[in-house]
Amino acid sequence: MTPEPVRPGRALPRYAAALVVLVFLAVLVRTAWISDDGLISLRTVMNVTHGHGLTFNIGERVQTFTHPLWLALLTAGYLVVGNVYYATFALSIAVSVWVFWLAVSRAASPWQAWVAAAALLSSRAFTDYSTSGLESPLVNLLLAVFVGAFLREDRTPGRRLTALWGLASLVYLARPDTVLIVAPMLLAATFSVRKPPVVARAVALGLLPAVAWTAFAMLYYGFPFPNTAYAKLGMDISRSQLWKQGVVYIIDVIDRDPVTPVMIAFALVMAVAAGRAGARALAAGIALYLVYVASIGGDFMSGRFFAVPFFAAVLILTRFVEADRRTWIATVSACVVLGAVSARMPLMSDSRYEDRGVKHGGVVDERAFYLKRNSLVFANMVKFQDPDWNVRKPPGATPVLNTCGLMGEGGLDFGPHYYMLDECALADPLLARLPAVFKEEWRPGHFRRAVPKGYRESVASGSNEIEDPQLHEFYGHLSRITRSRRLWSRERLRAIWQMNTGGFAKLVNRDFYRYAGFMKPLAELSEVKAPETPWDAPGNVVLAQPLAVRVEDKPGRRYADVSVDSNDKYVLIFVKGNAAVGRVEVGPIPPHRRKPGLTSYTVDIPSRAERGGFDTVLVAPADGDDNYAIGHLLVDGNPATDAELLKRVGIRDGLITPGG
Repeated sequence: MTPEPVRPGRALPRYAAALVVLVFLAVLVRTAWISDDGLISLRTVMNVTHGHGLTFNIGERVQTFTHPLWLALLTAGYLVVGNVYYATFALSIAVSVWVFWLAVSRAASPWQAWVAAAALLSSRAFTDYSTSGLESPLVNLLLAVFVGAFLREDRTPGRRLTALWGLASLVYLARPDTVLIVAPMLLAATFSVRKPPVVARAVALGLLPAVAWTAFAMLYYGFPFPNTAYAKLGMDISRSQLWKQGVVYIIDVIDRDPVTPVMIAFALVMAVAAGRAGARALAAGIALYLVYVASIGGDFMSGRFFAVPFFAAVLILTRFVEADRRTWIATVSACVVLGAVSARMPLMSDSRYEDRGVKHGGVVDERAFYLKRNSLVFANMVKFQDPDWNVRKPPGATPVLNTCGLMGEGGLDFGPHYYMLDECALADPLLARLPAVFKEEWRPGHFRRAVPKGYRESVASGSNEIEDPQLHEFYGHLSRITRSRRLWSRERLRAIWQMNTGGFAKLVNRDFYRYAGFMKPLAELSEVKAPETPWDAPGNVVLAQPLAVRVEDKPGRRYADVSVDSNDKYVLIFVKGNAAVGRVEVGPIPPHRRKPGLTSYTVDIPSRAERGGFDTVLVAPADGDDNYAIGHLLVDGNPATDAELLKRVGIRDGLITPGG
């Protein structure tokens, strides 16, 4: 395949190019912020520069960052600047200005340069994550360099292919999943070289950075991938729910930032119409990445996973395709108009910006949320002081702080000697290997785990006090990997092998921890409770959290009867495997008809649960006075209670007279 040429000559006059770059710089300064996820990485920067290793919690080797290359740059920036916050701002702004300059200055024509400037200045996703402390600026820079290397004609096929594989490795080290964007182009370039020895040498040399880091991670952390990957792979959330949430995430960006998805779609159409292999390959990478984003349920940060594919789409429009001037004028106009009608165009964003509403399944404008706490425009003489990391460890056990969210901010504020117990599992090696507690509705990136009994005491003392015998053994093997001082011991290397090949997986009772250990068989709830029984009477089950009632999974169950406190609202969620297949709301009884104590509700089982079956009924308090309880649960198909249940159905339907 012959690389597609770039038109020679300057895309914009020198002073015009300088002007638009300065405008972008002003926008960056006005919108610069650091997310809590970015602060998580900064805690690792502080630890590694103060002799505590590449750790988040001291004494426990866990890779909480997904971007080793970006972390290395943050660390270098901190050593130069001397303040971790301002180093992050400076690095993000400098790299993003470079990215913007490359997009504008390397465009194939002046009008395409104006397209690049208008698009990048109008996209909230691109500008928001041009800072934030996250890795998007570096990924965008590497993507621009990759495209430039792909288009170069002055290299031999072997050198060009080696450069592309090397850049793909760096993209992987900047953020692994963004490799999907460059993968089709990389494969196209590889298959165009017809000499297997040349290809083999290029692949071997190019992959060295990624292979070297993976080998280091295996030895140091005990695992080849970041802990966040294991936390998200082990959620035990149904694939259909993830896809639904992924669609919600896409709808959110269409609502808040329409220029971003519209320009991505336009670039894909132009790439297909252009008929050039490079354009189509990059378009395929963008599409592949967006499908992946939807398949994992998107994210809680509005627009985050659209920032890089948007920049890739701009590269398609400015480097790979040709069109007449009217098309480019219309494109610039569309960028300006769509940017102006978005929730807040970047050019119009300043310290008055605010959009804190959580909507669309927990997706939030994170920059608005952190604007007054972690943004450059709210800096002052005392804000963003470098954390004091030269503090002594307090005597006694390690202080432990439970968290799920604001983990980065808390980790920096409390210092190095506090253990941040991340119930969302992104920074916790044990909880990452437990399923998320089942919830009918959940927020992306916040999949809370049940903390096993004794685990908090274990991390405080550095011992193993977990009460669950099997999990106690599992944690013993895991601690040998993450806490052992000797990296090369035979026992540790054996544990690494067995842990990564699933040898210890059977020690984790996933069903138990999916419901936070609050489970009962149906038989224990089959004793019928009389109406008006006090909610806290002996034999009732007090509900401090949802109760999972296990039943035999068989289709055809039609009815259920449940007794609960009469002044509260409850939800019965019918679950099969890890997916909800139906729900019924019951209560409360209206005040004028309400009698104190328990009351029973006879309900029809939802049709999908009836047809396909279910193995669990989750009884979840929904609203009330916090004094929640369940007396009994009768489910159709249980011989011991079917007669009583059918009688109650008959009374409900008017077929039987009460007391008859």
